[in-house]
Amino acid sequence: MDFLTVHGLLPREPNLLLPLLDLSNLTSSHSDFYHTQTLKNHQILSLSNSGKLIHVVEGQLLQQISNPRQNKQIINAIWTETDFIFHNVFQLDCYEYMALGHVELEIYDAEIVLKELTKQPFFPDLLIDALKRQECQIYRYFHMLTKSVRERVIDTIKLLSEEAEEGYYIPKKVNYFLLAKCCQISPHTAKKAMHELELENKIIYRKDKTILLDV
Repeated sequence: MDFLTVHGLLPREPNLLLPLLDLSNLTSSHSDFYHTQTLKNHQILSLSNSGKLIHVVEGQLLQQISNPRQNKQIINAIWTETDFIFHNVFQLDCYEYMALGHVELEIYDAEIVLKELTKQPFFPDLLIDALKRQECQIYRYFHMLTKSVRERVIDTIKLLSEEAEEGYYIPKKVNYFLLAKCCQISPHTAKKAMHELELENKIIYRKDKTILLDV
């Protein structure tokens, strides 16, 4: 891939790893290194210990880690469409991934992908860019946890909802228990924060939609 090709992709591609994979024809030359997978709501993605590149094609994937002391899972990242996740590539991860709603994934063997893509002259820069994106996603989530409970709940609702002109349409799957898990608070605290937003008319109900007004 030459400079002009990469330059042409930059303005329109949210993640350059995807067009790189397409242009390298890996899926045709190594058909056994890649597969697609569909997950239902709350279904856990089962992965082997080998390194994987996970591309979120559609939906949202919650990255969580078990806390045996508290006997619960803690979410530490929320991956959305076009995101690539490097699982067990540079270090062994103790994460598992849970679907939020309907999720479609493309899963690649990391060793084959990285070996093939190293042939591209711009690969080091693109890899650094991809890792920075992954780091920023996780940092954004940890930064959210430094905020107040109200701000956490609002930020999480916005992240998991459909943005519209008047605000954010909150899907039914976003409930107190999910907010508690994402915001690392109790379900009671999540319910209280939602109730306060309703009293302030920040969350309204219109026909069959629950809407968080743009706050």
